[in-house]
Amino acid sequence: MKQFSPILILAPLLFLRLFLSEGHAQVRLLSTPGLAGKTDVTQSQIPSNAVSQTMTRGNLVWIGTGKGAARSSDGARTFVSYRTVPQFPRPGIFAMDVKGDTIWCATGYVEETPAAGNVQTGTGYAYSFDNGGTWHSAPQPLDSQSDTAVAYGSNTIHFLPIVVPEQNVTFRLDVTDSAVWVASWSSGLRKSTDNGATWKRTVLPSDSLSSISPNDALAGYAVDPRTNNNFLLFSVFVQSPSIVWAGTAGGINRSADGGVSWKKFSVTNEVNHVLANWVVGIRGQRLTTGTRVWTANWPAGSSGETYSVSFTDDSGATWKNSLVGVKAYDFAFKDSLVYVAADEGLFRSSNGGVSWDMSGAIVDPARGSEITYSAFYAVGVMADTVYGGNADGLVKTVDNATNHFGATWDVLRTSLPVGTPSATYSYPNPFSPKSESVRFHYNIGRASATVTIEVFDFGMHRVKTVLRDAPRSGVQERDEIWDGKDETGSLVPNGVYFYKVTVSGGDPAWGKVMVIQ
Repeated sequence: MKQFSPILILAPLLFLRLFLSEGHAQVRLLSTPGLAGKTDVTQSQIPSNAVSQTMTRGNLVWIGTGKGAARSSDGARTFVSYRTVPQFPRPGIFAMDVKGDTIWCATGYVEETPAAGNVQTGTGYAYSFDNGGTWHSAPQPLDSQSDTAVAYGSNTIHFLPIVVPEQNVTFRLDVTDSAVWVASWSSGLRKSTDNGATWKRTVLPSDSLSSISPNDALAGYAVDPRTNNNFLLFSVFVQSPSIVWAGTAGGINRSADGGVSWKKFSVTNEVNHVLANWVVGIRGQRLTTGTRVWTANWPAGSSGETYSVSFTDDSGATWKNSLVGVKAYDFAFKDSLVYVAADEGLFRSSNGGVSWDMSGAIVDPARGSEITYSAFYAVGVMADTVYGGNADGLVKTVDNATNHFGATWDVLRTSLPVGTPSATYSYPNPFSPKSESVRFHYNIGRASATVTIEVFDFGMHRVKTVLRDAPRSGVQERDEIWDGKDETGSLVPNGVYFYKVTVSGGDPAWGKVMVIQ
């Protein structure tokens, strides 16, 4: 029996753990979805610095984070946080889509188990029809053990019943006027027309087929994600009521009849093909000539595949490839402009992917903040403002005729004020120096000061001087970054470390941080 590569199950965790754990103990909220209820919100900063989703509609910016969803109506200066709303059964937001006043969020978490290690687990959906004023919930789609047979033309298609939420996470969803489509890892592509009360499963081509239709003879055909990569779903884009695109670990699938019949595009079955079969993102760019469909492609295990983005202007008959070697996640568009969120940063193209500008260093001198991770997982655009989300915060930059993309940045990050130089804290805590840095948060307590920050091991031996009498002025609440290395440039061993913040020779403020590789 054919087995899919283990990378197809494990790889989503490599970036989703950044959203859902943030280096802290896993936060657990209500385990049972609630009924419809009024929103209990507070005006605040973003609920978490790990931003995995950004959506813009009208004058609203929506974000999904490792600790819930939030909405801003003032250009991300302030946010209404929905972290404590009971209709969000878990805080982690895996997917989000907005259409008009309707917002849907897919929730979940990463569970650490002794037997299987880290297991991604879906916990359902929270949705609102009034821009977050009132929320409702729906459970993660699950089947009964006996629920296997689906009529498909004159055929009976047998589906593997998905009876547990583990490895059943919704990575993308698309809201239309009459339905919501969800792309989930093990339970595939499903559609609901009754707000998640029931779900209709979708029959896609197996790995060995390039198309499928109810008119085909399909005796013995079975949908089993354990044996076919094209049944492992990661993305969906509804171009119109009749045209639906679905991205899997086995290729790109297009339906021209509302999700009944499908044609598959992959590395092996097209002349002008995409460069990799694992399709983690699909988005449509509305142009005067029609809809250009963009995909973010990752290698799925076959030799010769490579990271890239691709697009088609002719419904998949031919594909053009760009950003070859770049691991991309998300797209946003403004007229002919294309923005891509990727491991290397944020990219912008004004000529259909022929050439690209890149975000480069992201520093906000007014707030004394900078982004230390290059990887961005989400991008959105509203008018002339581009928003990007990563594990280090939310950023925005203006892109127009007088402000070049990336020339200036706002870095929006949540932190608790300490108020005086006598207090400090670090985040994330614990942290892993192999994949992240730690921030020491403190207050200089005056307009300007000099700051010294030293790190000590458990035996109180100094391992690193982060700052020595460094001048600081302007913003009083500040962060300084430690990369987890000692004075020789080597990563420090696992353990508990103490740090001391001394402002202008005053009494030091002490903090503690744990290093876990």
